[in-house]
Amino acid sequence: MAEALQKLISLRYAGLPVGRVALFAVLVGISLILRKLVDALMRRAAGGSRTVTADFLRSAARPARMMVLWGGFYLALKYAGVPPAVSALALKLLLFLMLAGGVWTVWALIDAVAEEMARKASATESRLDDQMVPLLRKLCKILVGALGAAFFLQMLGYPVSGIITGMGIGGLAVALAAQDSLSGFFSSVVLFLDKPFMVGDFIQIGDTVGTVEEIGFRSTRIRTMGKTLVSIPNKEVVDSTIDNLSRRPMRRAEITIGITYGSTPERMESLLEGLRRLLGEHPMVHDDAVFVNFTEFGTHSLNVEMKFFITTTDFREWLNVREDINLRVMREVRGQGLAFAFPTRTVHLEK
Repeated sequence: MAEALQKLISLRYAGLPVGRVALFAVLVGISLILRKLVDALMRRAAGGSRTVTADFLRSAARPARMMVLWGGFYLALKYAGVPPAVSALALKLLLFLMLAGGVWTVWALIDAVAEEMARKASATESRLDDQMVPLLRKLCKILVGALGAAFFLQMLGYPVSGIITGMGIGGLAVALAAQDSLSGFFSSVVLFLDKPFMVGDFIQIGDTVGTVEEIGFRSTRIRTMGKTLVSIPNKEVVDSTIDNLSRRPMRRAEITIGITYGSTPERMESLLEGLRRLLGEHPMVHDDAVFVNFTEFGTHSLNVEMKFFITTTDFREWLNVREDINLRVMREVRGQGLAFAFPTRTVHLEK
């Protein structure tokens, strides 16, 4: 059988290697057929389900097609007797493409597992696992890519062990040159261990106030109140004072009102009692920390300060409750027969 196949490959017609050309065409044709078959089988097996296996088969269908196709070309060039001057570079290129397809396939597996982990993480109360899944996905992909590059260099005959040793010597220089990046990476590790905030928290870092959208290897992205996206290096985040506004159980409110100087002490006392009663009876005001005091004689008013906590962390609800309290304060002042002061000036004219 082997002798017959060898004679078929060696067949020549009019000086042309028709046997080799036929073998090349047959191998390429088989790879094209297998390419279609593998793609159809993988997509049919995946179906419409959302499991790790189904997600992997859908994502790996394209790199699998590429590997089958390039594998057919590789076998055709290797066994069809293509001149060495042509096949040497082509074989290395095809080998690289097949290896890239293998790395792509492993990446598809990592994506499928990461998607399943993300679905399970979203069902838990903790948001730490929601942040860890994207970072682990990136780290695994980087590791697989590095191993694929090392394997390719080894197949080409390069001493990978010597390269790794040389990387150890040059690692110091690289570390010095990339110290900012390394500092950002270790800062992100500190953020994950210390957990001063999570994705979705409303925080303030320096002058930046907004919602955390992503905590990456290098920086933290915050969506501000103006809907802009601010990226702050993790090194600066670690070195800054972080005010996590989402961790507070309630929001504080302060209201200062000015009453006209024509008010009597008795009416002021009655007003203060009414305001304290108003806040104490409000269902959204925390009754353990209510302060209503006549604080000072202002330039044009008798100032009353109201300090209290509203039992909500939602900003919109906080605004609505504060609006309701303001309206109730206006009614209380009017009901006491008092009036709000505004800047006035009295001028005395001498004859």
